[in-house]
Amino acid sequence: MFALPTTTWLVLVGVLGFWVVYTGVFYVISRNWAVEDADYDKTGDPQ
Repeated sequence: MFALPTTTWLVLVGVLGFWVVYTGVFYVISRNWAVEDADYDKTGDPQ
């Protein structure tokens, strides 16, 4: 593909795939951080 050797193409696709999965997992884990921070706010204003 794009005149690249097969190994190079697989490495590029593997790194891109890993980054997409990593970003997705981070998004799912961190989407409720604002809610968790509200528990530590003594004023009750989560901002």
